Amino acid sequence: MLNQPSAAFRGTVHALVARHGRGARADSTALVHRSRRISYCDLDAMAVRVAAGLRRSGVREGDFVGVRLPRSPEAVAAMLGIMSTGAAYVPIDPADPPERTGHVIATAGIEVIVTTETPSPASPPMPSVSALMLPEGCHPVTSPMYGPDTPYLTAPDLTLADLIPAESGFVIPDLLAPDLYEPDFHDPDGEPAAEDDLAAYAVFTSGSTGAPKGAVMTHAALVNLLRWHERVRPGAGRLRTAQLCALSFDFAFHEIFSTLCGGGTLVIADDETRHSPFALAGFLRDERIERVFAPVTLLEHVARAVTEVPDDSSGLRLREVVTTGEQLRITRPLRDLFRRLPGARLHNHYGATEFQDATTWTLAGDPEEWPAVAPIGRPIDGVQVHVVDEHLAEVAPGAVGELCVAGAGLARGYLRQPELTAGKFVPNPFGPGRLYRTGDLARRRPDGVLEHLGRTDTQLKAHGVRVEAGEIEARLLGHPLIREAVVLDAEIDGQRSLVAHVVPGTGLDPGTAAGQLDAFLARGLPRPMLPAAYAFRSAFPLTSSGKTDRRRLGIEQAVLWMPFSGPDPDPEPESDVDPDRHGLVAAQVRRGVRRVLGQKPAPDTDLFSLGLDSLSAILLRRALQDALRCELDQEDIFKYPTENALTRRVVSILEREGEGL
Repeated sequence: MLNQPSAAFRGTVHALVARHGRGARADSTALVHRSRRISYCDLDAMAVRVAAGLRRSGVREGDFVGVRLPRSPEAVAAMLGIMSTGAAYVPIDPADPPERTGHVIATAGIEVIVTTETPSPASPPMPSVSALMLPEGCHPVTSPMYGPDTPYLTAPDLTLADLIPAESGFVIPDLLAPDLYEPDFHDPDGEPAAEDDLAAYAVFTSGSTGAPKGAVMTHAALVNLLRWHERVRPGAGRLRTAQLCALSFDFAFHEIFSTLCGGGTLVIADDETRHSPFALAGFLRDERIERVFAPVTLLEHVARAVTEVPDDSSGLRLREVVTTGEQLRITRPLRDLFRRLPGARLHNHYGATEFQDATTWTLAGDPEEWPAVAPIGRPIDGVQVHVVDEHLAEVAPGAVGELCVAGAGLARGYLRQPELTAGKFVPNPFGPGRLYRTGDLARRRPDGVLEHLGRTDTQLKAHGVRVEAGEIEARLLGHPLIREAVVLDAEIDGQRSLVAHVVPGTGLDPGTAAGQLDAFLARGLPRPMLPAAYAFRSAFPLTSSGKTDRRRLGIEQAVLWMPFSGPDPDPEPESDVDPDRHGLVAAQVRRGVRRVLGQKPAPDTDLFSLGLDSLSAILLRRALQDALRCELDQEDIFKYPTENALTRRVVSILEREGEGL
């Protein structure tokens, strides 16, 4: 199934952004972060300084450069600067465990990392790489080695002359000269290389072997997406857009660069804001956001926050909402949200790390008439989508098969994993090039619209992020007291969450095991990959061929253990509890927090800064309601996010209800 051709979609991502820095929109605002306003001209200058520092550090065309920065204007400038040298950026989440970060660095062959952090002497050992440190404004600070014993040397500000070889005889005319933004791309024989065939980035996603895998995306594939976006949604790139996604999530590229290539304004939300649905709803209102990209789970949480607090919908200016990550169910909160946003459209995108968005479907009009489950639609320009059987033959409309993607949007493959690449990127039986086997099940309706029906393998979705169950299972099996492990997703309190089914060995007490295993996994996995619950079993059911029967591992008959949801891990003596109502409530709040988070925070510490998320907030509310017999709303956990504030809130509710303890 082929949409518009992509032959005319040439060029590079950074060139599409740089044109605004030296054109009519040079003084327009490109980025907003807190009180900072960065114009397109300023962003260009920042990217130029990054590129100069990288070249002085030895970065060349075809290299991979790590970006280990918080979400900020400097991170965006780093991406642009890296691409303008002919290199590709590799986002590395600063919160990732050192083991995972080390794997990414080694697999991508990274020799230079752009960062803002000076490692402390206590930092775990990491591969030896050079560092380019970026303070505010991207005036680089260089260091020969990124390690705990490395002195960081402040370099003088790099000038535009650093971009131009002295022997070239080139006279620098002005800041906006086009030549300054286009690197010299040459192959080993001295012939110009095709710029759009160069890698733009490599994003690492969960791997089935227990280690993450890096997919490499080219400028050609990305520019095809950006040009399509401007063709079918003209002017959308000029809208005031929120930046919410983690940089290591491939959806962040679409969010960031569809805005900057379109000449719009990107407003970066702080991490504390994007982790709280109620704070995020306020951010969207106060910052006059017109367009937002949000994974399905986050969008659902924001919709609930907006509809639960009537005043939160007033003042919202959302016109375009783009979502992805998992099957889009049109819930009551989503219908209510869009009912309050007349004229707003909801775009359901289907994509993955191995291919930029392949299909889309737009929901508009009366949300009461939207389907219960949104289809994934039709392919974008230059992309072919096929629904095939086990022999890669196209199935008839209405039949279920594996969804496969070909054409302009495919990644090159996986970094340094040729066998895995060959297994997933196969020769295309329908035409030239390769065909990517997604592992997703789909059905094509008679009208040509595609419906997503689930997975054919063990890939799951948690918090809107694709997760390979095998990576988590491999980690669990590394624990000396675990005999077997299977990770599945299940619906817990209305949210798709990861559940680890475990056959424990002798000596593992289920009452405390969930917390132990959570801490064990946290040493090597990012938080979105940690199971929300554990089910302990004596044995796994088997298929007739002797394999574990995953389909029979439901949670209906299982006892689920949440991390620290068992007995109080550190009970307080009764004598330490104040006899008054406030003291009793405070004690119950402290116990609830310790059971959910496994930590003993200071009374005025924001619990969300310690890792409280939407699911654990639900568990905390439930624990407090059961212990204190009060009607506590879910929004109270978000509005009163410290132990002291939550205690005062519960006391006020009890006094209003006239109930004792």
